[in-house]
Amino acid sequence: MKRKSLLSVLLAVAILLGSLNLSLAVGVDSLTDYNMELVLNDENRTLEGKLNVEFVNTYDDDLSELVFHLYADSYESYATLPSIGGMYIQPGEELPELTDEQKGYIDIRNVSVDGRKVKFTEDNQILKVQLKDSIKSGEKANISIEFLLKIPEGYHRLHYMNGVYSLTNWYPILSIYDDEADKWDENPYHPIGESNYSDVSNYTVKITVPKDMVLAPTGKIVREMVYDKYKTVTIEAEKVRDFVIFMSPDYKVKTEEADGIRITGYYLADEYNPNGETAAELLLAEVAKAVRFMNKTFGRYPYDELRIAETYLSGGAMEYPQVIQMGRFMLYGDGNLEESAPWLVEAAVHETVHQWWYVGVGNDEFHEPFLDESLTVFTTAYYFEKEYGEYHENGIKATIRRYIYPTAMISLDSSVDKFLDWGEYSTVIYSRAPAFFEDLRQRVGENRFIEILRTYYERYLYKNASIDGLMEIIGELAGEEIQKAMHKAVSEPNYYPENISLTPEEESIFNIRWEKRRLRDYEDQNGLIIGSIVLRALEGEDLIIVKPKYINERDVYSVDNLINNITASFKSYYNVDLEVIEEDKLTGDHKRSNLIVIGYPNKSRIIKEMSPNLPINLRADTIEINKVSIKNDGVSGMFISENPYNNKSLSLIIFLSDKDMSDISNIGKVEVIAAGDGQVTYIYDDFIMYKYNPLYVNNNIQFIIDVEGIEINGMYK
Repeated sequence: MKRKSLLSVLLAVAILLGSLNLSLAVGVDSLTDYNMELVLNDENRTLEGKLNVEFVNTYDDDLSELVFHLYADSYESYATLPSIGGMYIQPGEELPELTDEQKGYIDIRNVSVDGRKVKFTEDNQILKVQLKDSIKSGEKANISIEFLLKIPEGYHRLHYMNGVYSLTNWYPILSIYDDEADKWDENPYHPIGESNYSDVSNYTVKITVPKDMVLAPTGKIVREMVYDKYKTVTIEAEKVRDFVIFMSPDYKVKTEEADGIRITGYYLADEYNPNGETAAELLLAEVAKAVRFMNKTFGRYPYDELRIAETYLSGGAMEYPQVIQMGRFMLYGDGNLEESAPWLVEAAVHETVHQWWYVGVGNDEFHEPFLDESLTVFTTAYYFEKEYGEYHENGIKATIRRYIYPTAMISLDSSVDKFLDWGEYSTVIYSRAPAFFEDLRQRVGENRFIEILRTYYERYLYKNASIDGLMEIIGELAGEEIQKAMHKAVSEPNYYPENISLTPEEESIFNIRWEKRRLRDYEDQNGLIIGSIVLRALEGEDLIIVKPKYINERDVYSVDNLINNITASFKSYYNVDLEVIEEDKLTGDHKRSNLIVIGYPNKSRIIKEMSPNLPINLRADTIEINKVSIKNDGVSGMFISENPYNNKSLSLIIFLSDKDMSDISNIGKVEVIAAGDGQVTYIYDDFIMYKYNPLYVNNNIQFIIDVEGIEINGMYK
């Protein structure tokens, strides 16, 4: 190895130390400062503003113009409206016109640089400010912008609805200059995905609003001055890459704490959502739990406040610095998270994770949505796996590994404008791309994987990362071969990490968990159901199929097929073994188990014994159910009941007609084949095999009765 001179070594150390310092935080002196004075006109839904931007040219080039994003202008037409999930326009359908109330835009009135008015242009969501004198590298400039924001009525990210204001992507925000390309980023806010891209900055905002308005902003509220019917609120935020405000006079407030971080929930209590307070409390608790997890696993949250605001957002939820924007806090179910989290809770955790991947570590969401969105989807699933178990329905196995299959798709590193629609974007960015991180985890192991993401967070906190930067860290900590494999995974189309697919055993566990929860929900709603017998077996209780002793020769094929089908399907789907015992070999202990009893009501000894205590009398001339009388002639079917031998167990009675089954149209065709010695073989196009398998029927009912091809089903009580 060639030795370096002492001067070279010292210079290299200085550069290294400098880069390490920059990886933790951008120098405070170089941050852009935004100072705003705002007045809300609550009657016409406008915001009048004066923005003062103190900018330091940290780029290598001298700048002859400055570029600001005017994302609010995306709300001026239906074609550019950034609606989460898309606008559901039918093929060939013309785009509708927005009403004046639905339109949003920002009108730039005046621009000055260092006290002198300058020329400017507004086009395609971009404000270009022409400088009279170039701003040289390292120099400062003061830009003043007067503007009027028209707040659209609707259900999108930026909106007003029913007294709630959501001010997101709403003010002129300085673009990012690309030194290598010698140009500013001028990408508009794309209708698909997200397009946020900005540097961290400091903000001081004074906003005048009606005095009963409750504000949920980025940063800290440091002062409120009330006069007459109004108040002026002063907000300060340091080292944030964006600034938002949510506000409403109807907000109720609850707080939680996590590792010294104050978490505040802003919710709406009204007649349309009586569970709003309960939902707010559940979200606060889970967000606090997620914050503690993220702090411990990847690195501490860099701010001391986090807010969750209920708004009228439709289609999803959104992340912003120190604030999570949710839709209405509609909570369905009991809020038990042990097996599955409702969408509302998962969304809140997802946006909490974004406080690390987008807020703390930024990136160009237009060009590389994979970097924050797909990583956030993975980390959300990782959180549920670690906090609730590997088979939780919001965990990695359930949401990522279960959906690995070969499919044609564009590469994971595609920019948002490469996707045809929201469906394709969701398939790649939300469904397949998160598998990249599970693929990486399985290649390098748990500890090294966490080390990679912790390093990524530390190195790019308060900065904008890139896929190349992530790949560099993977190479440093996992080696060149892993780096090459992961670079190929992210950059080539049709990514298919077959190695992380679930095993058959893992798939079976999921099938059981899903089916158990589904059947429990049915039981909670309706009481005893046909599916209850399945649930008992899935919960580990014995389930015995009682094979009839007496069966017509022509029915042997159907009954054997039915028994084989039930046992095979339980084994195949759920890896559950059922015992089959002939009727005359049942012991007293057998009878006390959960039973599936098959036979003719008038010839089966066990059905005869049970009949007096069954809810349906199969031995009467007519079957009476819910005031409906059915002549008991050629009737077949099934029903669920408590086990007359043991009321803690269940019995599923599958009763058959001993009449010629070829007369019953729902049994299907019968083919008769003559054999030697006068024997006759019956081959059925067999319907019974599927019709009375409790895994295949509508198991959210209590009975099925077939009368010559006509099915009657429902609840007998």
